[in-house]
Amino acid sequence: MIFNSLFFLACLFEIGGGYLVWPWSRRSYSWFFGGLGCFILFLSRANQPFQNTTFHRTYSAYSGIFIVTAIIWGLIDKKSPNRFEIIDGTVVLLGALVIFMRLVSDRLIKIHDKELAY
Repeated sequence: MIFNSLFFLACLFEIGGGYLVWPWSRRSYSWFFGGLGCFILFLSRANQPFQNTTFHRTYSAYSGIFIVTAIIWGLIDKKSPNRFEIIDGTVVLLGALVIFMRLVSDRLIKIHDKELAY
């Protein structure tokens, strides 16, 4: 459960940080927006070394969750996704679920093997 929560939190931090950098770079907002956005973007990547799997699986699963979270963020920002974004979100979410199932099964096997060792 912590694993999934860290993914979602990282997505929120990455999107939120990018959202703060955007007005700083595009609309001449205060440097504070850019600095805070960069710091939040840094925090979004700080959790990845704590994941208990290989980098490629972690990053692949995270990317799928990120795309879906970005679409949800757009809904909150009152931007309706078009049909291609919905199709893309569905495809990558299914891909991320397959990777998550693999990650969970690997963990269950490790737990089961440790129990058998005792």
